[in-house]
Amino acid sequence: MRLHAAHARSGAAPVEVTFRVPAPTRAATYIGTFRVDCPSASSGPSWGSACRVLPAPEDQSAAARAFVAGEAQGLASPLTRLARPYPPTLAAAGLTPPAVPEFRVDTRMWLAAIDWNAVTAGGALPVQPAGEPSSRLDDFDGAQMASTSSMGGQMGSAIGGGMGAAAGAGSIVGLGAMLGVIVVVVPIVLISRAIAEDQRNRRSAEEARRAAEGLRAAALAQEQWGPCSAGIAATLAPDNVERHLRTTLAPGRDAGRQAALPGPWQATVTRVIFRHCGATPDSHGIEVATRWTATRPGEAEPAFDAAFSRTVQGATPDQRLVHSTRPPWELPVASEAACRPLADYCGAGGSALLLQEVTRGVTEARDAITTTR
Repeated sequence: MRLHAAHARSGAAPVEVTFRVPAPTRAATYIGTFRVDCPSASSGPSWGSACRVLPAPEDQSAAARAFVAGEAQGLASPLTRLARPYPPTLAAAGLTPPAVPEFRVDTRMWLAAIDWNAVTAGGALPVQPAGEPSSRLDDFDGAQMASTSSMGGQMGSAIGGGMGAAAGAGSIVGLGAMLGVIVVVVPIVLISRAIAEDQRNRRSAEEARRAAEGLRAAALAQEQWGPCSAGIAATLAPDNVERHLRTTLAPGRDAGRQAALPGPWQATVTRVIFRHCGATPDSHGIEVATRWTATRPGEAEPAFDAAFSRTVQGATPDQRLVHSTRPPWELPVASEAACRPLADYCGAGGSALLLQEVTRGVTEARDAITTTR
C-alpha cells in the first residue's frame, strides 16, 4: 500500500507499507494509525511545505475496536495486523544478512521460451509468394472511366436540350444550372465510394498477406533456431535452475557446518523470462525475479518479505506476461540484464551464459537486502 500526505504540494515522497490479512479472517483488520508530519508555523501546519507520512504506524487497537463497535455493531472485533515499511530493513527486523538462503522455485510465471511473434515482427519478412491475392487497380480504372463517361454523355445531352428549349426563361436557366451541378457531383460521389471500397479491399488483402508472411516467417525462424531454442528451454528449466543455484551458491568448507543448520532465509525464484529486447529481431536477455523471506524462530509470519527483479535492458512489451514492465512491488537491483544476440546463447558457452545471468539476478537481490540494513 502506498500512502501520500494530504496537501503535500512540494512532491514529498510517498510511504510504501505492507501488511498481511490472514485467512480465514474477520470482517475487519486494523493495520495501524498513520500520522502526517508537517513543518509547524505560528498559525498551524504549513500546507505549502512538504508534509510526509510517518512510516511506522501507531498501535491504537483499543480505539479501533471501539470505532468498529460503534459504527458497525454487526462486525466482530477487528484483528490487529500492523503494517510495516516496505521494503523492510534488517536492523528493524533483527536479522542477519542472507548469506546462504534456502533456494526454491515458483514456476507459475516461468517463460523460458522464445517469443517468436516478437522475433518475426522485428525482422525482414520473406518475399511475397506467388499467387497471393492482390488488388487489380488497372481493371478498376478502366471500368469506372467507361461508366462515368457514358453517364456524362447522357446527362450532357439532356441538359443541352433543356437549355435550348428554355432560352430567355430565368426559371429554366436556374434549373439548368442546378442540373449542371448534379452532373459534376454524382460522378465524384460514385468514384469516391468506389475508391473507398477498393482501399478497404486493399487493406484486407494486405492484412491477410502480412498475417500469412508472419506465420511463414515464424515457421522458418523456429526451424532455423529450433535446436538452440530447445537448449535454452532445457537450461532454464526450473529444476535445472534450482539445482544450479544450490550448487553454485553453496557455502564454502569453513562455513559448511554452520550453514547446514536451518536458517531463517528463503529465496524463491518467482520468474525467469527469456525476453526479446532492442531493435533487432534476434536480441534477447534474461529477466529474473526473486522473493526473499525470513522468519524468526517461534513466529509464524515472516519478519522480512520483499520482492526484487533484474529486468532486461531495452525489453520490448511481451503479450505473454501479466506485467510487461516491473510491477510496483518489485524492487530493482544494481544492474539490468544485457541485451545480446540470440546466437550468444546457442554456442558452446550458451548454457553457462544463461545460468550466469540467472545467478546475477539472485545475487544482486541478496546484495540489495544487505545494503538496506
